[in-house]
Formats: sequence, C-alpha cells, structure tokens
Amino acid sequence: MAFVSGFMGAGLVGAVKPAATCAVKMSYDMNGDNTTGSLGNRKIKSSAVSGDTRSFRVTYCLPSLSRAETFRELQMIYQTKVIPFSSWYAEQQRIQKGGGTIIKVELASGTAERNLGNV
Repeated sequence: MAFVSGFMGAGLVGAVKPAATCAVKMSYDMNGDNTTGSLGNRKIKSSAVSGDTRSFRVTYCLPSLSRAETFRELQMIYQTKVIPFSSWYAEQQRIQKGGGTIIKVELASGTAERNLGNV
C-alpha cells in the first residue's frame, strides 16, 4: 500500500474506508419516562428537592398574541406568577422565547404556579 496525500486529506491507497456512521438519537419524555426514547430503561428525573417550598414571584410582560399578525398595535400583557424554585429555568425560557421581558423577581411563598393577576 502506498500513502497518498492530497488536498482533501491523507489516506492509504487500498485501505478500507469505515462504514457510514449514523447519529445516535437520544431522547426522553418530559416526565422522565422513557417510553419513546432510546435511553433504555434509564430514567431522567428532575433535580428538584422533594418538599422544597422555595418559590419566586415573577412579574413579566408578554406581547399579545391576538394582535401579533397585524403589527399595528402590539399590546403588552403584564402578569405576576408564583413559580417553584425547581422549574424557574424552564419558565424563564418560556417567557423569553415568547418575546416577553422579565420585570421583577422576588422570593415568595405560596402555591406553585398560581397566577396572581395583573399588578
């Protein structure tokens, strides 16, 4: 076998090329149940501490979805919500991906994910 070097890389002439590899799909359901995923019988669980009563009172504004098509008048809806400490990151992503802005975050105690109305 002779060694060949070229613009697209180097290799051995006559060497067997590796078979095409396929990407391994790793997935799991949001509740940690692996009924549709490829992780076998492993379970992905939340990192929340059981009995944790810490929560945040979050005030945020979201653009009104009813007027999103016209773009003439974009109304902002202000809401305040109590969010458990364990799901704060997911809720923060939901607000920001929806085009919203987080205005105020306070430590609070109360019922998890209870909507407190407009403030």
